[in-house]
Amino acid sequence: MKLVCNVEVVNRLHANVNIRSSGKYLKSTLALGKEPKRDKDFFLIHFSSANKSGNKYRIKCIKQVFVKCLNEGKATIRFEEPPHDVCIKSEAIQLKCFLRLLKSCITGDADNSQLSNLSNISVTSVESAPIKMTIRDRSEFPIKGFPRTLEYLYLAGLKICNFRRDILLLSRLVLLDLSNNEIEKFPPEMGRMTSLSELYLSKNNLGLNVSVDWRWLLGPKITKTLKLLDISDNKIKYLPKAIWKLERLVTLKVNNNEISKMPATVGRIQTLRYLDISHNRLESLPCSLLQCRLEHIDISSNNFNFSTQIQLKENNLAAWQLYINSLTHLASKIVLKHKLFYAPNIIPFTLVEFLDNANMCICGNPVVSDEYYVIREFELKDYFRVVVFDNNRNSSIRFECFFCSSKCYIK
Repeated sequence: MKLVCNVEVVNRLHANVNIRSSGKYLKSTLALGKEPKRDKDFFLIHFSSANKSGNKYRIKCIKQVFVKCLNEGKATIRFEEPPHDVCIKSEAIQLKCFLRLLKSCITGDADNSQLSNLSNISVTSVESAPIKMTIRDRSEFPIKGFPRTLEYLYLAGLKICNFRRDILLLSRLVLLDLSNNEIEKFPPEMGRMTSLSELYLSKNNLGLNVSVDWRWLLGPKITKTLKLLDISDNKIKYLPKAIWKLERLVTLKVNNNEISKMPATVGRIQTLRYLDISHNRLESLPCSLLQCRLEHIDISSNNFNFSTQIQLKENNLAAWQLYINSLTHLASKIVLKHKLFYAPNIIPFTLVEFLDNANMCICGNPVVSDEYYVIREFELKDYFRVVVFDNNRNSSIRFECFFCSSKCYIK
């Protein structure tokens, strides 16, 4: 059995002479094998880009196996001779299978059919393992699944209706292109992909259902790695308020959809630089966008016409209604302004959701009330470097403005 993983070999004798390990993991392959004439004499062989001939460790010399972080895909095998600690990082399910077979070798219960002779073991160089795959026809899908070394996967134009769950096993995947398919939903587990940086989902059917399940986009891992999201041409009618949790997002493409209102929380994405919201049904924009340092924004082919109903609402509002509210609102503003940490295990989930959905004042301070707002007009060219708009109108757009104080309202 072979395991493709990242490995660091630590020599315990170095600690006695104050030599620290580099802490650098190398792309490697671990293989379990046996001696040809001695069926009960098992070995572990470690191949890496630095040592292609491989290091051989006798299974009988294993002193201890550390599996405290096994669910995270981490384990350490300690050998008594030589005094090495083999630290492993891999996909959790594969690592568990590998350690299960290793345990059978230690106890002598290993099935000989699962192990090869040492003379027959050969390993494909990790450097030559495929990191990019493009599939142009359904018949080209690999029978044994995608190689776990893939970093770039292109599955565009295949008319796929369901998301292939074996993609979730690609822990190194950086770019995934599923554009021009017929996918309606993604599993929540997609939010746990650890390396995904660019996601192309244009020309699918994500907005076909009335209620869209956005959990796949707001998972604990993908929110920290995703930099480009393309969900254009998907019949989407709204974006989730929690989209601000994509803390490293640089490019957002939601053009050619049916969005009538952008979430006010989008301005909390401080890394956002490119935004395409063309060909939608927008009538105004949230003032939080003015806090983004956008380099390019496309607002063409929308419905930026002034609404009489909204104008009357603004005229009938008193200034104090815009920023004075309950004690909960006042306390929430302090939490958000000073960026205090909060989580469901500290405060009730309803308060967490309340804080997550907070808006922004035109000055950049948090506003937790979205009940009242006024419409004001701003010239986009004064705020953004490149603005794309229709030829028959100027770049002046009306914004939904929230206010944190009377000073901001007077401005």
